[in-house]
Amino acid sequence: MNFVTCTTDINPCPPGDQVLLNFADSVDFVSMGITPEVVLKMFGFGFGAVFGFWLIGYCLALAIGLIRKL
Repeated sequence: MNFVTCTTDINPCPPGDQVLLNFADSVDFVSMGITPEVVLKMFGFGFGAVFGFWLIGYCLALAIGLIRKL
């Protein structure tokens, strides 16, 4: 996918400073803060949140089951 970008920080961009870039060539994930460590941290956070809520639901189900048996 190609898109037009401006090589100078002027708004509106002069027609002489507009260039056509390929998206894959222009994206630098490290400069945006997307590193393997951050991705792993966010994946771990998501997994921990889902597992934690599942564990809370399971413990509540066990507690309700024990109360009903009494």
